[in-house]
Amino acid sequence: MKARIGTAAALAATLGLAACSGGGGSQPFTSPGFNANPGTTVPASVKVVGVGDSLTAGVQSGGILGADIPGGATAPGVGTIGRVQETQEHGFFALLWEQANGVPQSTLENPATSPLPLIIPPGIGGILAKTSSGFPAGLTQQCAGERAAALSPTGALTDRMNPNTTPYDVAVSGSTTHEVVAMFQPLSSCQSQAALAAFPAALVGLNTLVFSESESFYPALANFGSRVTQLQAAVSLHGQLATVYIGSNDLLHFGFSNGGSPPADPVSIGNDIATIITQLQASGAKVAVSNLVDVLGAATFYPVASTTEPTYEQNLDAFLQAAIIGAAAQQLHLPPATVAQIPAVQQQVALSFQAAHQYAQAEIAQTGLGPNGYFLLPVLLQTVAAILQKQPVPQLITAQNPTGAGEVISDAVALQIKALNVAYNQAIAGAASSTGAALVDSAATFQAAEALRAQGKPFPVDGAGDTASLQYGGGFFSLDGLHPSNTGYAIIANQFIQAFDTKYGLTIPPVNVAAIYAADPYSAANFSTINPSAYLRATH
Repeated sequence: MKARIGTAAALAATLGLAACSGGGGSQPFTSPGFNANPGTTVPASVKVVGVGDSLTAGVQSGGILGADIPGGATAPGVGTIGRVQETQEHGFFALLWEQANGVPQSTLENPATSPLPLIIPPGIGGILAKTSSGFPAGLTQQCAGERAAALSPTGALTDRMNPNTTPYDVAVSGSTTHEVVAMFQPLSSCQSQAALAAFPAALVGLNTLVFSESESFYPALANFGSRVTQLQAAVSLHGQLATVYIGSNDLLHFGFSNGGSPPADPVSIGNDIATIITQLQASGAKVAVSNLVDVLGAATFYPVASTTEPTYEQNLDAFLQAAIIGAAAQQLHLPPATVAQIPAVQQQVALSFQAAHQYAQAEIAQTGLGPNGYFLLPVLLQTVAAILQKQPVPQLITAQNPTGAGEVISDAVALQIKALNVAYNQAIAGAASSTGAALVDSAATFQAAEALRAQGKPFPVDGAGDTASLQYGGGFFSLDGLHPSNTGYAIIANQFIQAFDTKYGLTIPPVNVAAIYAADPYSAANFSTINPSAYLRATH
């Protein structure tokens, strides 16, 4: 620990000189009504500011949470609910702060010393928990009671474990790129109820968290005053380092609405990113900005057809196999590998293959999806439950939801998302180059993992031989299939650390990914009783 603290002190001295010099030298853009006042902040050797969306906020399993929720409760149809771990302290921003300042995780967990806007349980969003049945269950209902407190700066602070301390992580879950620059107050309770009405109830947090700017805005930013944008709040902190990770929601809003929410133009993305960077530089910060991973490569999206990853039907079959074997293993008190060799179980698995094919084909016909279309995770879990309970094929296209928003992504929308994903990354790279900011190439790391997935192989996550997979339950994602596991966040943290060290000559030590992987509740070994990744690797 002494060595780490020494490194942090030396780093702080280096950054202190850089901060006094004015950083990037650009004049900050000040919008009308700028009145951000950072108020009381926690002491730190190295002040790191986090700008972005749910990834920077540290969301996992559909929600944001500052303290553990103990398990043990029971719910009808899902069995015993397991413990839900705190999410914010496992995010990449928290890990970067720990490494830069040489402090343990307990510093981030303590409301008196944490730079995070720690959220009181049950958190914000539809938090998902593991259950004894193997199916994730939502502990909270997003937008329950309209969350009136979230629309008031003082009311929103009742969500916070440290209401009197101004956070350095000012990320707002659900934010788009332009909202970082322009959004200065919630729009309405949980954004548009009309837009959310069509979303399936099975995994409420998965879809609605993407549209959660209004619910998350004041809990993150209320300490800075009224009518303050996320960027203004970040600038007012005068951090020595600043992370920028934004843009995924510009694609996800478009995707989850199945084209109903128009996407931002790549030129606008580049201009807004450049504005964010230059204002942070002018405040004294050394800035690292990340590009975007392939959003449709996340474990919450399942392609109708693919030569590089398991299809929706293959995933459906794997989930069914895992559910059948997992239930039998729990009932017989035997290891899953042993149960899988029992003839009666093998017969059930054989029947599940036929059912997966029948239900998948019926859903493809119902939705009209072609080879470039996608189903979403809630549909897959809903269909697994329907098959196990011998219920009819779920109705995904209804009079209330004629486009299948929140259920499917059409071929045309999916192709546009992929093209925009590339264009946005080009715009982000251009903004980083023109401003002199460090570029974090998250896309390249994700592409390498996707290439291994195409070969049916997991990817290495550290130097200790540990591996993960991009499949649901494979160890890179949490229960929502969209936000990273502890291990996934650790990988992102090291990407930012490497970018800061390389670009600015800093010496921030990397995160020990192997240690995080060993205790990660979302690793392939610990994920849940339903873990289809092993079946997919064996059959794909």
